[in-house]
Amino acid sequence: MPFLESVRKILLAHKICPSSYFLFVGGAGSLHVPGTSLPCVDHPDFFLAYRRAISTSLAHIAYMEERLGIMGTSLRRYREARLAESSGRATEEDKTVIADYEKQIRVKDNASDFIKAGRTAYMFFEDRKTFNWSFVSPSALYRPGKRTGKYEISVDDMVLVGEQQEGKDVFEGRLTGISVADMAIAIADEIEQRKLVWKHWSASGDISEDVPAPAYVGLDAVEGGSR
Repeated sequence: MPFLESVRKILLAHKICPSSYFLFVGGAGSLHVPGTSLPCVDHPDFFLAYRRAISTSLAHIAYMEERLGIMGTSLRRYREARLAESSGRATEEDKTVIADYEKQIRVKDNASDFIKAGRTAYMFFEDRKTFNWSFVSPSALYRPGKRTGKYEISVDDMVLVGEQQEGKDVFEGRLTGISVADMAIAIADEIEQRKLVWKHWSASGDISEDVPAPAYVGLDAVEGGSR
């Protein structure tokens, strides 16, 4: 897989020209289901709960549309159909959209290969202490949002809201997130403080703001960048 080959090459480059601290950003799927050693990406309920959760966010949908095209478009249609169903005005077409979308997710989510690659990337780091590294997995509902400067850290486990559950619906309605801005602060803080060397960690924060924003920012959009 090209992603894993890129990780390998980055680590080889680091070996040739090492830095004092190597911080790698992976995906939420490599985090453990709380209280277990099972990665979230391997839990049968993860992807459906994830898709349902991100479909509630216009910011996340816009982010997906800009970065992934048709995957974002289908997510928006799924959102519209679910809203129609919850308000009691769903058409047969809406019901079909929901059924087809969720059937595909249960068989194999379109993002599963990439998310599993993120988990596999962690294996390049796990139990290695020949260099200073830190592997951060932003919480599942990572998306554009306001900058608060506040966040919570979790090591190895995915942060879930509410009481711990077992069996089915472990993730349903319990996934947390963090804004892009607050995740950047968490990463900068770790680089400066180095409290999580050789750790796999996550950060979660306030995602109450749901305003679509550009997925990519150019220098001309940064204050002073054009000067």
